Amino acid sequence: MSITNHPLRQWAVDEMHLRRFAPVSDDCQIYQSVLLIGEEQRQSEDQHLIANKPAFDDWHLAPRSASAHTKDGIYFLWERHTEASTITLILPSDLSSKQTDAYIYWLEKWPGSVIRATRIKTLPSQDLVAENLAAMGIVEDDLVCCEVNDGIRIWSDFGIHKDGYGRLLVQGGDKSDAERGRIVQRVQELGNYRNLALMGFPTVQQYGPQVDELEQRLSDHAERVASASDEDNDDLLLQQLAEISAQLELIRSATGFRLSATTAYAEVAADRLNALDVKPLPNMQSLKEFTERRLVPAQRTCVVFQTRLDRIAERVSRIMHTLDVRIDTRIKAQNLRLMESMERSTQLQLRLQTLVEGLSVIAAAYYMVGLIAYMTKGAAAFSSGSQTELFIGLITIPVILAIYVLVHRLRGKVMKETDVKKDKIS
Repeated sequence: MSITNHPLRQWAVDEMHLRRFAPVSDDCQIYQSVLLIGEEQRQSEDQHLIANKPAFDDWHLAPRSASAHTKDGIYFLWERHTEASTITLILPSDLSSKQTDAYIYWLEKWPGSVIRATRIKTLPSQDLVAENLAAMGIVEDDLVCCEVNDGIRIWSDFGIHKDGYGRLLVQGGDKSDAERGRIVQRVQELGNYRNLALMGFPTVQQYGPQVDELEQRLSDHAERVASASDEDNDDLLLQQLAEISAQLELIRSATGFRLSATTAYAEVAADRLNALDVKPLPNMQSLKEFTERRLVPAQRTCVVFQTRLDRIAERVSRIMHTLDVRIDTRIKAQNLRLMESMERSTQLQLRLQTLVEGLSVIAAAYYMVGLIAYMTKGAAAFSSGSQTELFIGLITIPVILAIYVLVHRLRGKVMKETDVKKDKIS
């Protein structure tokens, strides 16, 4: 009986097996590097991974991971993250430098910039710790020593030594190689994610002064907006607030990814620290104390900085809204005054029209009386025989009719043009 798999089923299974660490014996050396790799370097990394690799007896390659080992017991692990890659070499202590140099050289020539590199030494007995601490050059004044996961003891100064690597000494206890590998992986992931999380702190320090300046400018603008005497500069204030908002968005765009990544990395580091179940030793600085002493304040600073940017954006929005309301209120007041002025003009025109209509009545009466006089004189001219008055009387009525027809036609033409315009608009 066949089943229908979801397209992401195999991806989910592969993802769960992606971070599986190789077994770690109680007497070996581990080289691990975490490198930041830009998109333009990914092709070089692929070339280095595939074409430049030394000899392996078994090789497995996936889109974001690779693993390999040799018959001599050398293990190789590669994992690609969003912005970094982790490369791990596990070398048995009984191998000569001639057998291991090619693999170490390959790791050290990896493309990218190293954000953390560690050399780890595992010991079968605690009696060998003192001489190995001295041989590895671990500084006792900065020594961190504690027990993790019920039996594994670690020593490190978490510094960078002359060869560019940090140092970590692990005494394996009675754990199996597979369990020891998982514990070493947790310890390393804690350090790796801790360094990645701390990358957000310099970003906050870099952009902090710019944010201070924006806050001061915003406070000054808020005072000017609150001042009623500065209403004439509202347009200028609005433009300056828009500039502040644009600068703020540039800062948020430049810092957004790094601050979000810092939060995510710090949370993963905290999870790994809890999973290690650290038990401090008397008079020794523990891994938990060392990690939280600087990581927690740095993370909180980044969170506060991000919150600060959000609050500044909210303040800009509120001040711009207040200014918009004030400008809108002033425009409405101006429109009200304009409407009142138009209303007064309309009333004045109405009064003038009434006056003109009154005068028109007088003029119409005057001309009507004149017309009646002309018509009367024309009628009287039949008896008196005056040719002039007779002519004036006869022509008066045709002139009145001609003017009436002309006015009627003009009125009809105007009305017709008005109807045509209405039809076009509709």
